[in-house]
Amino acid sequence: MLDLAAPNRAFYWATLFVRGLFTHGLRHAVLSPGSRSTPLTLAFAAFEGIEKQVVLDERSAAFMALGIGKATGKPAALVCASGTAAANY
Repeated sequence: MLDLAAPNRAFYWATLFVRGLFTHGLRHAVLSPGSRSTPLTLAFAAFEGIEKQVVLDERSAAFMALGIGKATGKPAALVCASGTAAANY
């Protein structure tokens, strides 16, 4: 049985989530990291099959993801720190 210390649980579940996204065709992610999204950001960073772009400004990140989607024909994932940051997307 997998014994995860409390600090590692969020990273573990985030890794499973990222792997699932990859399985369903995700190949690009635009990351606007923050303290609340650290496990998800680290899971994307650790996954080699997905190309990552780090863009600190959420509005710019949204345009980057839109451009990736238009160029590739597939959506890019966006990761941000909080609900107010997502509103900027």
